[in-house]
Amino acid sequence: MRFTISSITLTNYRQFQGTQTLNFSFNKKKNVAVILGKNGAGKSNILNALTWCFYGIEVHKDPKAQESGGMPIINVTELAALKPNQSTYAEVLVNIETDIGPWTIKRYIEGGKTAFGKMYLDPPKLTVIHPVGGQDKIVEGDETQKLINNLLPEALRNFFFIDGEQLREFFKFSSPQEVAEAIDNVSQLDLIMKATDNLLKYEKQLRKSVKSTTPQLEAVQRQIETLQRKIEDENASLRDLHEEIEKDSRELAQVEDYLRQHNDASVAALQRERDSLKTDVQTLKTHLQDEETNRNGYLVDITPFILLKDEIRTTYQLIQYKVDKGELPPKIKETFVRELIERGRCICGNELIGNAKSELEAYSKKLVLSELSEVSISGKTTIEDIFSDIENFPNRIDKFNEKIDLFKDQFDRKMLRLEHISEEIKGHNIDEIRRYEERQNQLTSIINRNKQQQLMRKAGIGTLNSTLEEKMEQEKIELSKDKKNAHLRIKLQLVQDARTTLANTEYVVKAKIRNQVEKSTKENFLTLIRKKTAFTDVLIDEEFNVKIIHSHGYNAINDLSAGEYMILGLSFMSALMTISGFHAPVIIDTPLGKIDDEHR
Repeated sequence: MRFTISSITLTNYRQFQGTQTLNFSFNKKKNVAVILGKNGAGKSNILNALTWCFYGIEVHKDPKAQESGGMPIINVTELAALKPNQSTYAEVLVNIETDIGPWTIKRYIEGGKTAFGKMYLDPPKLTVIHPVGGQDKIVEGDETQKLINNLLPEALRNFFFIDGEQLREFFKFSSPQEVAEAIDNVSQLDLIMKATDNLLKYEKQLRKSVKSTTPQLEAVQRQIETLQRKIEDENASLRDLHEEIEKDSRELAQVEDYLRQHNDASVAALQRERDSLKTDVQTLKTHLQDEETNRNGYLVDITPFILLKDEIRTTYQLIQYKVDKGELPPKIKETFVRELIERGRCICGNELIGNAKSELEAYSKKLVLSELSEVSISGKTTIEDIFSDIENFPNRIDKFNEKIDLFKDQFDRKMLRLEHISEEIKGHNIDEIRRYEERQNQLTSIINRNKQQQLMRKAGIGTLNSTLEEKMEQEKIELSKDKKNAHLRIKLQLVQDARTTLANTEYVVKAKIRNQVEKSTKENFLTLIRKKTAFTDVLIDEEFNVKIIHSHGYNAINDLSAGEYMILGLSFMSALMTISGFHAPVIIDTPLGKIDDEHR
């Protein structure tokens, strides 16, 4: 459903004392409203008011801080003026226009002072007025939030109600996993995941209703249940590791940004050099591994020939001797001699008499051996090629080793330089830099360790899944032994096939959406960016790493200006909104952030 906001009325909400209304005009050609205001005037709280009214959540507020004595939602001046046993309220009322008529959404909270003068706040109440069958219907209670989620799901609110500062920092500090999660949320792939979970629960229920007619069936079902529990536990641990890695990666990005942007020019230069060296080291490590693999593969191929060099040479000399004597290849084919014997006549036409036939028999046997030896003639060329490879072995292995030594030398020199840079940065008489440097090393170590655990758990889950598939095949065999379970067996198979189909669907849909988001982000970014020739491409790879390709081919994702980060974030969010399927207004607090002198 398409909707626009026509007005918002604030009553005693935060710094808005009394009742104040903002009306928004709607024009298809100029569909943008700009609110100007100095710092502290309440611009951010307009965004907070909208998200609080819709979802009971304020974008810029920490719920925990509020619970532990933070500023209340009701205007503090109004609360302070209350006497014991008096109350007041805060209210946000939003009028919206939809395809089917006007809606009104209102969230209300009452608070006051007890007889002893203690402040209290009641739980907020939500009311929705919307058209049904040509009449307005008033809805309160649990159903109201469902109505709003039909307009715009809470999971998508961050793509329509946007904090400009977070928009600027999204690609500066976000990890590939957060990019993937953003795409998952907006594409509503969680529906597929929920369906998969429900199918798994139903599969377990079906398995419980199966009559264990044989000890083997009962045993294999217990094994399946155990394996499924283990897989669930491992996946839960894997999710925890994901969260830890994401949290530490965000902090690491902030630490590295601090070191890069610090006002000490020499430290900033060292940090930039280290960033470049890290990329070089990773590239050299890949080249080194590839070259060692190529060399080892070559050694595996050539070693048998080197070890059998003398035997191969003897074979070659024997073949050459036969060739020189004229024994190879044979001048007469054995089949020709065999025809003469069978006809009983010589090539001249005379009959074979006396010992002629037996002599031809003996000669035929000799020719059979000669024709077998003829195979050696074709092998003679192959042996010559082998000798050529053996002769070239020293040169080829030297070239492999030279390249490997070169990569190792470059790798060692760059690693040594990295160590020197770390020591040099630590050596500066700046406690804050040293603390950040130490924290960077700690985070890098923690992230690497967690990534190793992540790989191990993924491998373990893969093994468990393989074992589970084997046990399910055994279960099918056992179920087929009893006709009583035939119907349940068909149901189980259907559920398992459905889960497989959903998994394949999720993979295909995610790939298509990623490509679509990549295309839209690129178009938006290259259109909005001021330096039209500076960048040539925007890529989102299969691991959801975002790359901004500079005109000279470099990936500039870590070297954008504040404005460029803002435009990239806006381009990405716009691409996500396009594929979401929801048509709602987009509200951005300070969209230009630090790149605009006037806040709006």
